[in-house]
Amino acid sequence: MPELVDRRREQALLRDVVAARRTALIVMVGRRRVGKSFLLARTFAGPRTVSLQGDEQGERQHLELLADEAGRALLGSPALSFASWDEALTFLGDQARREPLTVILDEFQWLKAAQPALDSIVQRHWDDWDRDDVPITLVLSGSALTLMERMLERGAPLFGRATARPRIEPLDYREAAPFASSGDPVALLRRWAVLGGTPQYQLWAGPGELRRLIATRILTKDAPLYDEPRHLLREGEGIRDPGTYLAIMRAIAGGATSHNAIAQRAGVPTGNLARKLERLEDLGYVTAVHPLGPGGEDRPGRRASYQVADPFFRFWFRYLAGNRSRLESGRVEEVLDEVLADFDNVMGWAFEQCCRRWAATYADEDALGRPREIGAWWSRDGRAEVDVVGVRDHRYVLVGSCKWRRSADVDVLADLRRQQDALGPKAARARLMIFARERFSERLRARAAEEDVLLVSARELFA
Repeated sequence: MPELVDRRREQALLRDVVAARRTALIVMVGRRRVGKSFLLARTFAGPRTVSLQGDEQGERQHLELLADEAGRALLGSPALSFASWDEALTFLGDQARREPLTVILDEFQWLKAAQPALDSIVQRHWDDWDRDDVPITLVLSGSALTLMERMLERGAPLFGRATARPRIEPLDYREAAPFASSGDPVALLRRWAVLGGTPQYQLWAGPGELRRLIATRILTKDAPLYDEPRHLLREGEGIRDPGTYLAIMRAIAGGATSHNAIAQRAGVPTGNLARKLERLEDLGYVTAVHPLGPGGEDRPGRRASYQVADPFFRFWFRYLAGNRSRLESGRVEEVLDEVLADFDNVMGWAFEQCCRRWAATYADEDALGRPREIGAWWSRDGRAEVDVVGVRDHRYVLVGSCKWRRSADVDVLADLRRQQDALGPKAARARLMIFARERFSERLRARAAEEDVLLVSARELFA
């Protein structure tokens, strides 16, 4: 089995719950392909683990599969059968009373679709186990984010019962680096801009040079990543008309970020768009970003900027969605040349994402003024934008500019000063920072040293 990349924090949380040898309920959520099942398999690999992965089959078939798994794991033989979930959970509880047991019900949304009362059945058994302090850890894992979260809301059967609620997110640019064969920082950032941090996409792509990867793993018909976003949207929870959602995603990836601009470019009535955007947010494919003000996020709805959340989805909708006819006829090199000629436009967005992540997670907090939040800011009229801002105690402590160019010069610092002025007096004492791909001119280095401006290249993002 391949090695688990990162996930140390999540794995430690899961193991700590089991090590307590108490009755525990773990409800894990995360988008498809993000590695939930692999994480569970690598964390709970011992003999006292029973695991079932749900699918589109019915309740009887699920119970048959669970009986086979439980029989092999606990009795050394698949000669076991369950007539109902009550019978199955009673058997598993009895086994746990003898010796601690972990039970994993993966892709739980399919199990619940086949038996809608399953969460209520689980609740009844879990309450009995909890009362008797039975050392059983029950893991419910699913990619239907809304359904899984609603099971834990007030009034739902499992409300207040979850011991842990890990949400498995895609890996960031540094966490995803081990999937690549090259350690060159610029190459790693380019790869992340194409594939993002979804582990399955990184595995399907494999290591190697980016041009070959895009050509053979993404643009070629029947390649592993060729049709992935279309496939996931067709199967998405609550998706009834996938064509409309595809049009919305393509509009956003093409640069339409406001509600009205998306509606116009996608051809969707504005009255219907809000609900569809909310569904895409629930699925983790779209995010609404707001300018970060000195007191926290500035949230007037008209200032929301909608973005495709996943870098690979952004890449796919920008370059594949409108080129399928040519790609279906095998004109891969033609499309590839166009992709690479335009790719720096994608890299600007991806570089900003990585710079903000670095500032929020990996940078020296003291050097940045110990910001409480990191984000971006833009004015109401759209004329002023700041790539990176950090806020603390109702003021800006960090103002930064990201330039995906080989070298940055003093003109970048002059622009950054103007952006600082646009933020007003609450940014007057903020630390200034400039991110660039590779180098900074000698003039800029001298000015930065005089004015205490922090300079960060791609190499520092991985340091």
